[in-house]
Formats: sequence, C-alpha cells, structure tokens
Amino acid sequence: MESLDIAIENLGNLKRKITVTVPQEKVKEAYKKTYMSLKDKVSVNGFRKGKLPQSLLEKRFQKVMKNEAIETLVPEYYELAIKQESLKPAVRPKFEDLEIDKAKPLVFSASFEVYPEFDLPDRSVYGLEKKEIAYTKEEIEAQKKRHLENAATFSPKEEPAAEGDQVIIEFSGKVEEESIAEAKDQKYILGSNQFLPEFEAALLGMKKDEEKDFDLTFPNDYNEEKLQGKTAQFSVKVSAVNQTQPPEMNDAFFSRYGEKVKSEEDFNQLIEDEVKFRKEYEIKNENRKTVRDKLTEILDFEVPEQLLQEETSVRLKQAKQDPENKEANDADLEEKAKKEAAEQLRFSILVQKVIDDEDIKTDEQEVYRRFEMNCAMMGIRPEELFKQEFGHQIYQQTFGMVTEETVLDFIIEKATE
Repeated sequence: MESLDIAIENLGNLKRKITVTVPQEKVKEAYKKTYMSLKDKVSVNGFRKGKLPQSLLEKRFQKVMKNEAIETLVPEYYELAIKQESLKPAVRPKFEDLEIDKAKPLVFSASFEVYPEFDLPDRSVYGLEKKEIAYTKEEIEAQKKRHLENAATFSPKEEPAAEGDQVIIEFSGKVEEESIAEAKDQKYILGSNQFLPEFEAALLGMKKDEEKDFDLTFPNDYNEEKLQGKTAQFSVKVSAVNQTQPPEMNDAFFSRYGEKVKSEEDFNQLIEDEVKFRKEYEIKNENRKTVRDKLTEILDFEVPEQLLQEETSVRLKQAKQDPENKEANDADLEEKAKKEAAEQLRFSILVQKVIDDEDIKTDEQEVYRRFEMNCAMMGIRPEELFKQEFGHQIYQQTFGMVTEETVLDFIIEKATE
C-alpha cells in the first residue's frame, strides 16, 4: 500500500491529532462491499432479492450505507496511519469529521494522547552489586527441624508443657477493651518462635485445662502499626498438651517427598536446596525493591492525562472506602492518590518500554502456576474461575505482576554484570 496522506498536529504535552485522507477509490470499494453484504438481505417491491441495483440501495438505505462504510474504513486507516507515523497511542482515540461521500475522498481526524519518549536509566544508578548466596549450618538445621515437626506425631502428656511440646489452646486478646485477636483449637509447637516471646513464655509450664491471664506489650517495630508499643490483655486456656514424637528416617518418611528423596542423604540435600532457594529469593526481592524504589525516585517524565485521571479515580475510591481514612481530608487523599497513580503509571510505561526494546517475553507457565495457586486458595478449579469476569481480572493481574518481576530481574541482571 502506498503512503497515506496524513497530517499530524501537536496539541501540547502528549496530545496529538492526526488527519487522515482515505482515497476515493477506497471509499467506493467500501460502498461496494457494503452493497454486496446487504443486497441479499433487503426486499424492495419490483425487484427480486439480490437484484436490487447498488444505486437504488444506496438511495433507499443511505444512512446504513454511510455508517457501514465508515465503520469499515475508519478503524482500518487509523491503524495504518499510526503505524506509518510510528505513533504510540496511550488511550482510545476520539474520532471527528466522520462525514462520508462516495464521490470524494474520506477525510477524518483522530485525537489521542501518546506515550512519552524517554531514555532508560543507566544501570549504574541502582547501586547494585552481585551478591553471593550464603547460609549457615544453623539455618539448615532450622529448616530441617520444620520438616521434622510437620511430620511429627503427638501423644498426650499430663506434665506441664515444655519446649518442643504441642499445645492446643484457645485465646483472646484486647487492647483498651477492643478485641485484637481470638482463636480456638489453635495448635502450637513451643519453641517454634511463631508467637511473640512473651506469649510463648506464658504457655510454658501450663497444664491441660489450665487457664491464665497475662499482659503483653507489642514491640515498637511490630508489623501492625496500630499495635506498636501497645499493651494487650490476653486470656488463654490450654485444652491439651502433647509430647512430640519426631519421625524415624525410614522409607515411610522419605515417601512424603516423592521420587526425589530415597535416603537421608537425599533428604539433607532437599533441605539445603530449600535454604539456598529461599536465600536466592530474598536477594532477588531485596534487589527488586531497591530498583523499584530508585525508579520511583528518578522517573519524572510526563504521563498521559487521561490515564492519570483514571488511575487516580480508582485509587481515590479505594482510599475513601478504607476505614483507616475515615477522618482524612478528601483533598489530602486525592493528592496522595494522584502521586501514587503517577508513580505507578511511570513504572508501567517503563516496563512496557523495556519489553519492547529488549523483546522480553512473560513466562506464561509461571503466570498459570500462580493463577492455579490463587484458585486453590479460593477452592475453585482454574477452568471454572476462567468462566467468570472476576477470573479474567485475576489472571490479568497475575500476568502483570509476573511481567513486572521479569523486567525488574532483567534490569538487575544488567546492573550486576
């Protein structure tokens, strides 16, 4: 196809307007195509079906012919125009001047915002260094202990609970008369360090059917900000104390791990591989956070206004629905939502640029693996969730997450070469 007749107007910022001229012969072809699709579907007195002349059909169904021709030509030539001019629209175009006359070329315009042009940050800005994976014997032993605890059996004991025992408890906690925690039939291994040290200390030495009240002060760096430094009142009852019986290293135990574990040596290698994998994951996540934070700091290119408005609106709605923001000022929430929206859009635009420039592909097997995990947690089969719009949204979110991680890992690899 020959070059199209296209005029481009820069309307400021990222706004563009293109005016496209579709040759008259293409307009005539569109009318002919529309005629051929309609002639067998309409009936006019005096004419057999399919024998109505094109000129009469155009006269009798003028509006339909025009609309069909426009819907055929405008999308096609819009796509050809942006490809010819190497434009990258960020939003759907707004079409204007959609008037068509078979005897003339079709001239229409489309207004839209484009993605910004920018250079990728130099790899040196991230300050990354290649880290060697290191772990200790203590970490391997701790991981091994977790496996053995998961495979352990339990037998009731009348003596007080000691480290290594399993206790089954019910408890409740309050801060200033407000409930913060409650559980029944909670199984817990003393010494596993899953609870705060003060909580574990309260359980040590308790017997079956014993009850206890105690105070617990949360650390200043506790993961729930509202509880940091607060003192809670807990009530706990032990309904059972069980002695832990570690598993024997035999074929029955090894069979838990399938074909990959046939001996104690295989089991020990499995443990070491798990520790190594976790360390690799920790390093990878730390580097991802470093790169993400640095990009938030240094990316400052303009983002398409329409995308910014849409993303801000979504974030603002979510913020207003959050109970923690019930006392917040609307203007402050909007300012925060707009700032976060701009940061996310800049990052998303950078991700797409890296994908385009480096021809990076998203691992769809990894996407589906994570999607399956989400389905398992929801108790629904993947094929069933896919039938719902909600399922498609989850899959797209998962795809986006894996894509972003892939790009971050690519940046990290280049920055640590």
